[in-house]
Formats: sequence, C-alpha cells, structure tokens
Amino acid sequence: MTTVSDIHNLFATDMTGDGSWVSQLANFIVHPIITLILTCLIFCGFLFQLYSKRINVIGVISTIVLLIFFLGFLLKGEVNLLSIILFILGVILVVIELFVVGAVIGIIGIGLIIFSIVTLGNSLVYMVGNVVVALILAIIEWVILVKVCHRTIPLLQNVVLKDSTSAEAGFTSHDDRSHLVGQTALTLTDLRPAGMISIDNERIDAVSNGAFILRNKQVRVLEVEGTRVVVRELES
Repeated sequence: MTTVSDIHNLFATDMTGDGSWVSQLANFIVHPIITLILTCLIFCGFLFQLYSKRINVIGVISTIVLLIFFLGFLLKGEVNLLSIILFILGVILVVIELFVVGAVIGIIGIGLIIFSIVTLGNSLVYMVGNVVVALILAIIEWVILVKVCHRTIPLLQNVVLKDSTSAEAGFTSHDDRSHLVGQTALTLTDLRPAGMISIDNERIDAVSNGAFILRNKQVRVLEVEGTRVVVRELES
C-alpha cells in the first residue's frame, strides 16, 4: 500500500545520473544565478500577462519557464510533497478566480504558488531571497504598467463599474428638474417658505427665495439645486 511517505520519497529521489545530459540540465536549472533569473521571469511575465487583454507570447514563455523551474528541482530530487500540493492548489484557485467575482481567491492562489516556490530546494533562505528580488522587480514593472502605460486589469473590467455616473452621461441620483428654471408655476399652498407648486399639472415641492408667498399666486422658478426648487413671486 502506497503511503504519503512513499510519495514524498518519490519526489525526493534524484533522477539524474552522473555526467548525463539530464544531470547537466538539472544542475544548470538549479544553479543559484539561474534560479534567480527564472524566478524574476516568472513573476514579471505573469504580471505582464495579467495586464494584457489576451494571452500573449510573454504569458506563454512565463508558463514554460515555470514548468522548467519545477522540472529542474524535480530531477534533482529537491521537490517535496508540500511544494507540489501548494502549487496545484494555487493553480486551481487562480483558475477559479477567472470565473468568480472578487479577488480574494486569486490572491490566495498566487500566495500558495509563491510559497510552493519558496519551499523548493534545500536552502529556504536563498529561495526567499529569490522571491523578494522578483517581487521588487514585479513592483517596479507594476508601477511602469499602471502609471506610465496606463494599463488596467482586463479581468476586473467586468467587475468594476467603468461608466461615468455624471449628469453628462445621463445618470442622476434624483429626478432632474433643471429644465424647470425660468418656467412659470402656480402655488398650490402658501410658501412659508416651503410649499407646493404646480407646473403643467405636476405637483412639485418648492421654496420661496425668502419672501412669504400666498396660495394661488404666479411664481417663476429661479434655480434648481438637486431636489430643491427655488421660486419667486411674479409681480402683478
């Protein structure tokens, strides 16, 4: 019967032979300088893909680099079961994020993928250093994409309301009565200074411009501020 320990030992087995091309390839991939370069390419590449409208060459290359990155450590037997589990869970959460509104699931997924990279190899401190350097470069890239290139995340465009809600765009939080300015109305009640007026058989709340206005008087609309309609009595 296969146990968790057996699975862990399988990933921890060095699959390279002395002097073989597989061994040379694995040693090249896990070299400290190469792992640093690959980590930076992964972070910066996926960030660029995140701010792209469609899958591009950079995103494809980043995915290949990530697979090569894991392959090197797998061949050297420096991949543990925890790294594999965290990586798979992270990828699943990131994929789910593509179909679910919000960003929490995606952030957790990215965090798990980053943590799976940190747990690779035999030097935790060095892998953490790689991730820190990659994050710094990714932050610089983010500043350039957002502040200089004015890029946005296309996936969020279906979540965030982009359209203007200004009056020019046709949106108001109340009935727009600005067209009433200059029109003549009849007071239905005394305005002390608030009361009711009628314009084209429509009852409208209004206030006088300060003076007391009796019922059944002709008034003119001076201004409209939101729902506040200000009127003045017409002289006989």
